[in-house]
Amino acid sequence: MTNQCTECGAELLEGSKFCTACGKNVEQQLEQPETPMQPEPEQPVEQKQAPAPPKPKKKLKKKWLMGVLVIIVVAVIGIILAVYLMGESEPPTVVDSRFVGEWQQTSDLSLSVWSFNNDGTFGIAPASSIMGNGSWVVSGNLLCFYNKTLCYSFLFTNNGDMLTLNKTGFSTNYPSSIILSKTGLQGTTQTPDIQCSIDAAANRVIIESIDPNVRWSDIEITTNNVNATWQVQDINQKGLARIGVTSTITVYMSAGDSIFVMTAIGDVTVTLTFKPTNAVLGHWTVNV
Repeated sequence: MTNQCTECGAELLEGSKFCTACGKNVEQQLEQPETPMQPEPEQPVEQKQAPAPPKPKKKLKKKWLMGVLVIIVVAVIGIILAVYLMGESEPPTVVDSRFVGEWQQTSDLSLSVWSFNNDGTFGIAPASSIMGNGSWVVSGNLLCFYNKTLCYSFLFTNNGDMLTLNKTGFSTNYPSSIILSKTGLQGTTQTPDIQCSIDAAANRVIIESIDPNVRWSDIEITTNNVNATWQVQDINQKGLARIGVTSTITVYMSAGDSIFVMTAIGDVTVTLTFKPTNAVLGHWTVNV
């Protein structure tokens, strides 16, 4: 049996102990086991990982936004319901100063006084079965009562001392028209007593005394000379309103106030009339 030398590769004769080519001991070669071939390591099979479930951030965000919207809607509804249920307990706070004060309504049946207050409330004395105390506010060109459930168009005349109201809408439960005149005597029709003097050097009619609670806005001033002009001034001779106007003077008359006459030559007779009763309070002549 032949074999090959593991040293030089020469053919070995059967029974030989040594390689005839290189002298290598044959027996040692036969005893040396062949180096087994190492199997190639198996490559690990890459396992495909299952895709991770999508993160629910967007859904959570949508749910959060929806929750916030629901809370806002509920809050708005709650506010609307609260305002509706409160009704007259929260009167409007924005008022028109032209209406503030006392107004007298005269009808064939009775005499009543309307009081428009700065806090948006009003009262009628004596109260009627049709209209009573409540709230008022000016909305555009309308004067509205009772949280805007009743509205009237309005017109000021007589230098703002006469107020005419005409109802809007189709309700028949309230008066169709109301006429009010400005008064400053706390709801009474008493004609005040007034005493005046003349300061010829200063061209003034000076108030010496006047009953309490009479406003200048209740006084109508006329002269017999169409060319004469006048201005109401306080005790310090400071004008209380522009020339020829009393309707905007809401302060009470007091001793020391005066009527300054100007722009005329000769005698000018000044007449004072109490507008709520149309009573003439007196005539005073100033030589300008």
